[in-house]
Amino acid sequence: MKIEARCQTCDRVFLLSQIGPDSDAPGRCPFCGARFGRHYTGVLIESVPQAEASADDFIHALGKIQAMETGFQIDIEGFLRAVAEHVRDNESHRATG
Repeated sequence: MKIEARCQTCDRVFLLSQIGPDSDAPGRCPFCGARFGRHYTGVLIESVPQAEASADDFIHALGKIQAMETGFQIDIEGFLRAVAEHVRDNESHRATG
């Protein structure tokens, strides 16, 4: 699953894979060249494919559950709200930590 991000320097949207290990300029904005996480470039570049693969794995696993006749229905909207809250919590911890 492709994950989008927005450069805080040029305000353009790009795919995280565009700054990953297979990109022309790993760890840099594909548009303005701004360096992302200059002190964490190695971890950032390594984490991009991991995040996208984890999203793919999650979608696949959830799809397998949905394909079964389980007798229940997954609350997708509630789950997505919870995921969004956790992601935002990570951002706020980073900003204050």
